[in-house]
Parts: sequence; C-alpha cells; structure tokens
Amino acid sequence: MTLNVKLVEVATVPIGLPHKTDLKLAVRGLASSRLIAADVSYGFKAADSNPTFPSWEGAYSIGVHFADEKSEVFLDSQHFSRPIRKGETQFLYVSDLAHIDFTTPRHSQEVILQRSFMREIADDLEVPYITDLAASRYHVADDPILRSIALRIHPFFDAPATIDPLYADHYMWSLGIYLCAHYGGLAARRPVVGGLSTWQERLAKDVIETCLVEGIGLAELASICGLRTSQFSHAFKRSTGVAPYQWLMLRRVAQAKRLLRNSTNPLADIALACGFADQAHLTRVFLRSNGITPGAWRATFH
Repeated sequence: MTLNVKLVEVATVPIGLPHKTDLKLAVRGLASSRLIAADVSYGFKAADSNPTFPSWEGAYSIGVHFADEKSEVFLDSQHFSRPIRKGETQFLYVSDLAHIDFTTPRHSQEVILQRSFMREIADDLEVPYITDLAASRYHVADDPILRSIALRIHPFFDAPATIDPLYADHYMWSLGIYLCAHYGGLAARRPVVGGLSTWQERLAKDVIETCLVEGIGLAELASICGLRTSQFSHAFKRSTGVAPYQWLMLRRVAQAKRLLRNSTNPLADIALACGFADQAHLTRVFLRSNGITPGAWRATFH
C-alpha cells in the first residue's frame, strides 16, 4: 500500500465516496525526528477516485477527530463501521489496513506510533514489550487526557519548520507511554517507596517538557499519571527530589541556557520562548539557580 501524498508536505489527493463522488482529501504533514503526523480533512469538491493508505511495518495511527463522522474500515478479514464523535480518538493498526471508505466529511489529526518505538519504550523502562493497544486493531476511545496530549502538536501544522526535534521526541515519548500504559497494559517497575512508577515519572517529565511555554496544571499532570493531585505531588518529589513546579522551572532554565549559548536572540525573546513571563522573570529565576545573570552567563560563550 502507498500513499499519494508526502507526509512532510501539504498535498491534496482525490477521493470518491459511495453516493458522494465530489469529495477531495487534503493532507498537511508534520515530520521531525520520531514524529510522523498528518492533519487530514475533506469536503465536497470534484473527485473521481479513492486514495490508498500508507503502510508501515507494525504501526498504529492515532487519530483525534475534530468533527462527527462515519467511515467503513477494512482490516484484512475484519470490518468496522460506527459513527465517531467530535473529540473521540481512533486507534487504527495501519499495517493490517486493506482500505477505508469515507462516507461523511472528515477532519482529524493522525500520529503514527510504530511498534518498534513501543518496544523502545519498554526497553527504556525495563519492562516487557507490549504489541497491541486496546482489545483490537481498531478502537475508538473518548479520552480527554489522550486528546489533550495528542493535540499538543496541532499548532505546528501551520508552521512545520518551527517544531524542534527535541520537542518532537518528548512529545512522542509522552504520547507513547500514555498509550502503552493506559491501553496496552504496560507493566510498572517497582517505584521509589512512596514515589512514582518508572513510566509515571518518565511520562510526567516528558509532558512537562512539551509544556514549557504554556505550562501545565498539577491536576492535569496527576490525571495523566492516573493519580490524585496530592498523591502525585508527593510521589513526584519523592522520585525526583523536587516539586513539580520546581522541575518545570529547572527545565525552563535549561532551555534558556541552550538558547543563550546557541543563538543571539534578545533576552526578552528567549524569556518568552522558555515560558517566563518576561526578561525580569527569567533573570530572577536564572540568578537564583545559577548565581549569575543570563547576560553574564551568555558572555562566557561569546
């Protein structure tokens, strides 16, 4: 199976529907490091054929739907047909995909999660591999947490060149661990007494990393890890030695250091790019944690 569009470019391909022969499929792609994603939409325009879908060796497509829709999904010997509601997430094992008949307009974001990466997650956490998500190769979930994590990359479809490979990696790790833990039964290694399990700690850190600019609430972090807010806060500090907010500040300072060393951007711009309120906020936090101002620290490298 092949796809008639490139995932790293904006492209449009024709698609035909039963009783609707004037629909066109448009795909915007996003690719960086481990991240492969597409924004898929179609509406009523001239068309005369069906597109074929991509094939990866052992991979799921994780799709978040922006509108109600219905499609006919054929996975080898299995056939699935059910309405999908706005906000629901669809897991589709694309390696078994024979074809899809689109029967209504559609808009979704699709992220490719390869089994090889699922094995990498298990190896990193030193737990047994998992091979499947949910109970079948096709599954629809109404999961606000998954939706929130998955959609963190959606703004980058408007400017794909701006996504940093490191950000993309943290995004894929947080999405992958959440999926494997909540839908694949990923085992947990013994945590620090009173602390987070291995996958909870890795997930929390990666989610924080993808939220450096906008920040994230303690309650949301706790929910992502399947814990109560107070329980999560205590366990995070036991595992890392610092509170979640302190960890966020440390990571913002680390990002500021990377930009200070590798760019000539003004301090005010760097502050905003790292999630600080302004240059003065960056200076206060940086001075407190490093004993030197950002400008003086940068001067040692330039």
